[in-house]
Amino acid sequence: MTIEGKLMRIQTWTPNFRPEEETPIVPIWVLLPGLPWHCYKKEFVTPLLSHVGKVLYLDTITIQKTRGSMAKVKVQVDITKARPSHIWLGLDDEDLTIGRWQAVEYERVPDYCEYCRHQGHMIQECTFRIRDDEFKRKKDI
Repeated sequence: MTIEGKLMRIQTWTPNFRPEEETPIVPIWVLLPGLPWHCYKKEFVTPLLSHVGKVLYLDTITIQKTRGSMAKVKVQVDITKARPSHIWLGLDDEDLTIGRWQAVEYERVPDYCEYCRHQGHMIQECTFRIRDDEFKRKKDI
């Protein structure tokens, strides 16, 4: 939200909170194309997406089961970690004949700079990194 022209993000408190850094944990929409409609339940989707992040809620259309092509779920994700493109949907993790791989798509994942720890850009575009590299080059000369 914006307050007097300044961006404010509400986030979960953590003991290592630092106000000069933005959290890499963000809510994003996760799409599950081709998921059978009888699986469109939070009780089913939550353990299924446990390797992706914390399930927050399903979108209204998924709850109402009016879009049979995919389920859409809001998930709290750490954007600094790798996100799986497929997850196993089956009864047995060992026997690959009992189940199938479920595709996972991510909608509008924000960029996150590991250097300055801010959202909105990647490390290659970081003005803080560019400034510090320039300062280091001048210092070396």
